[in-house]
Amino acid sequence: MLKAVTFDLWQTLILDTPEGLIRARAGRILNIQEILAREGMVVDTRAAEEAYDKVGEHLEAVWATQRDVGSRGQVRLLLECLGLDGPVPADGRLMDDLDQAYCLPILSALPVPNAGAHEVLDALSSRGLTLGLVCNTGRTPGKMLRLVLDRLGLAAPFHVLSFSDEIGLRKPHPEIFHRTLRVLGVVPADAAHIGDTLTTDVAGARAIGMRAIHLCQATSVSQPSGDTEIVTSLSALPSMLFPAAH
Repeated sequence: MLKAVTFDLWQTLILDTPEGLIRARAGRILNIQEILAREGMVVDTRAAEEAYDKVGEHLEAVWATQRDVGSRGQVRLLLECLGLDGPVPADGRLMDDLDQAYCLPILSALPVPNAGAHEVLDALSSRGLTLGLVCNTGRTPGKMLRLVLDRLGLAAPFHVLSFSDEIGLRKPHPEIFHRTLRVLGVVPADAAHIGDTLTTDVAGARAIGMRAIHLCQATSVSQPSGDTEIVTSLSALPSMLFPAAH
């Protein structure tokens, strides 16, 4: 019996915009430069941009192991790429300021809710289902994504928000799903997960015995697979989960 539904976040409930991605990147780089300059460590823009992109390469390698390092770990990587990891202590005011500078730009470059996001969350909640979020974070940590969800009016229906940077593990690692379901108080057989990626969302949910639903839309990163349940929009999810009611 279906008791809970968990959702992916990026490209499922919320969508990046090209303008937002550009602004967030520029904001992180500028903020880091300003704080380092305040401490007498001047970094030119080209060097900062190259280091920022190099961090992305390092992160892809870490993420491929289903681990996560969080925003402070990303800042440390950035300092290493700039050759400044020595002058900046791992703890203290300066590191705190750099971490905040790295995290804040998302709030001035908000993503947008996916079509039907509010309606599907309300519809499933009204059916008595408990809802959870299972998110692989990127440059923006869970502490900021909570604010993003709140500002977009998407936070209230969720009973648990699981972010990879806080857990230290990324989908498809089974533990991020198991921890989420434990908080929801359901076993995998009584839960479904929906997301836009076969290798993380579908594979991860299936591996622990959850029902897996692939969201295939224009922004999806993976194509339909013949042996996977598919919806082409969030709005189609309630009728898939409760066909007798439609």
